[in-house]
Amino acid sequence: MSSEGNTPPSHRARVAGGAGFAFLGRLGALVEAVSVIAFTWVYGATTFGLFAVLWSYVKVSTAFSDLAMSTALQRYVPKANDIDANMVAGHALKLSFIISSLLAVLGCYFAPALSSFISASDADADQLVTIIRIYVWVLPFWTMVEVATAAIRARRTFGPEIRVRIFYEQGLRLIAAMGFGFMGYMTYGLFLAHLASVILAALLALRLISKHYDLKSVLRAPLTGPIAREMRRYGISVMPSNTIKKLFSEFPVMFLNFMLPGAAGAAAGGYYAVARKIASSLQAVRMTFEYVMAPLAAEKDGHGDHEALRDMYGYATRLSLCLALPFGGALVLARHDILVTMDPEFQAAAAAIAILCLSRVIEAATGPSSAIIEMLGHRLLPAINGLMGLAALLGLGVWLIPVHGVTGAAVAAAVGLNITAFLALLEGHFLFRLWPYDRHMLRPLVVSVLTTGALMALVPASAAWPAPVGFGAAIAGLALSAVILVRLGLSHEDAEALGKLGKIKKRKAA
Repeated sequence: MSSEGNTPPSHRARVAGGAGFAFLGRLGALVEAVSVIAFTWVYGATTFGLFAVLWSYVKVSTAFSDLAMSTALQRYVPKANDIDANMVAGHALKLSFIISSLLAVLGCYFAPALSSFISASDADADQLVTIIRIYVWVLPFWTMVEVATAAIRARRTFGPEIRVRIFYEQGLRLIAAMGFGFMGYMTYGLFLAHLASVILAALLALRLISKHYDLKSVLRAPLTGPIAREMRRYGISVMPSNTIKKLFSEFPVMFLNFMLPGAAGAAAGGYYAVARKIASSLQAVRMTFEYVMAPLAAEKDGHGDHEALRDMYGYATRLSLCLALPFGGALVLARHDILVTMDPEFQAAAAAIAILCLSRVIEAATGPSSAIIEMLGHRLLPAINGLMGLAALLGLGVWLIPVHGVTGAAVAAAVGLNITAFLALLEGHFLFRLWPYDRHMLRPLVVSVLTTGALMALVPASAAWPAPVGFGAAIAGLALSAVILVRLGLSHEDAEALGKLGKIKKRKAA
């Protein structure tokens, strides 16, 4: 049970403050959703689908190339002194870049063999080997971005990566891709644009490292020694669970492309990628709190402050669920207006959007439980949880995709994701006496259910509305739901931790 009156509100303020910055970073999913619309306009469904499939392969490959160093940083840096922190960050960056570069070389060499596993339209198939050989070099630079920004988060600093991930990497990718497309590079444009944007983001991420660590010490960090050995041992044990996490997100795109031949496979991967991108803006809510709670959980556990950890866990879960509910309702309400901006065939993603949004809302009810198990639990627990969920995804995918296509893939992903999430929730309760639900959850949950119900009541009629009425109604409804949640749902202590947003509550009290 949470200690509303005994635990200092500053603990919740740390969660809320860090979550605010991290949420802005996760809103890169919204920028990427806009980019997806623009890419489908310029490049078409099949070329965009091929890009989505290869990007999925790269993201899954980073789970191997970073050797879970992004997770290891959250575990070791908060407990280390400055000298050891520099060694930890340096080892993580150097080891992951070496591994990812070796994988890129192998990808270049085996590109002809890899191309036989990927479905593409006739126009793209002839150039597929060259595309793979160009695009595979995204892997080492994206790995550097992932590990470097993880090192910044491990310092409990959650804002700086926003500029790198949104304004530079995604912004430049959008501008460059539009430029290449209008110049007529219809096969290579997307891939060259992404490579250029990721290289720039990697360089800027290194600049961030120099501001939060001693760069000379980071570059001199040895690849051997007790700290390096312990990090590798931990990374190898955590890597399976990190790989499974990425597979949950990316495997349906690869699965659809593999199971459906030629242009149909490329297009289906694109349709699912669109649905996932839209729903991933909702995932930003839960991932925000996972990013924040991982280093905070390691810190509080290291200090033996179980009461503060329990309070922060409950607070993060309350906000995660109560914000995800109306956010999910707003996305379902706006989906037709979003899809109408694309070619008509992208309406195939409408049902998948609704399924994935529902899945993310249910997952949000588990709060940052997965991050807590990663930081506090046995190294095998996250992998076991992930394998259980992935087995469900694979089994349902083989059964449903041949019959229901993109919708079947969405159902399979939704079931697998939530099996993994709820296993972590139960393990937190039984192993560490951490349970996020108590009487403080009731009022904000009731308020969020009511506001979400009002949004969902508009969904049946929204299909007949002209664009952008549904989108405008979704934005207005989400903003109103957030205000109502703060004023009527949250306690004074919970609202106060929100900082400026919490002043809505104070004005009401006055």
